[in-house]
Amino acid sequence: MSLLEVEGLRTGYGLLPVLQGLSFSVEEGTTAVLFGLNGAGKTTTVNAIAGLQPVWGGSITFDGQKISGQPATKIVERGVAISLEGRHVFPKLSVRKNLDLGAWTARKTAKQQLDLVFSYFPRLEERLDQMAGTLSGGEQQMLAIGRALMSKPRLLLIDEGSLGLSPKLAQTVFEVVSRINDDGTTVLLVEQNIGVLPYADQALVMEKGTLTFNGSGKELGESGDLRKTYLG
Repeated sequence: MSLLEVEGLRTGYGLLPVLQGLSFSVEEGTTAVLFGLNGAGKTTTVNAIAGLQPVWGGSITFDGQKISGQPATKIVERGVAISLEGRHVFPKLSVRKNLDLGAWTARKTAKQQLDLVFSYFPRLEERLDQMAGTLSGGEQQMLAIGRALMSKPRLLLIDEGSLGLSPKLAQTVFEVVSRINDDGTTVLLVEQNIGVLPYADQALVMEKGTLTFNGSGKELGESGDLRKTYLG
């Protein structure tokens, strides 16, 4: 069953179109990865799903309900959370406060979600009273994903979760994402790092605002020609 359906999505910035009739769906309980070079429209896509980018045309449906055109706050309440590109933690607030802010729509389950976040990222529990701005890049990425998880989403969007991380830390992020998915959260990642392919049930490749590939992660990973054509 499709949890997320994007149909004929069009949007852009000012008068400049970026997405030109984008369509795809993501099945519930899976991990989908959206690949593409810089400028392909990946971030614009997930921002539109999260309600952070106005939709010019087409539709976005989540769990059978149209969410395109709704404010981001309502979309979070429906069960969609995003970890933004660049982490965007609150640097002058503690790790604890950053996580608390992520739970504003799910106060009743905040303690349960906090324990879950600590199970994924034990380092955050060790740094609980530390200012977020003093964390390492990898720790800030953990915090950004953890904060998104505090709302207990059914769909987690992660934009460039491995960007700027060492190969070892990037692998750690991908392994945690796999655990998050195994625990029942559907995940849509924006990535340029093909190291995520072993964890991808579905691989989507974008070029100039349109999809050029939509198949399994295994298919994209095993085909040298596909990897060269779509990922460089």
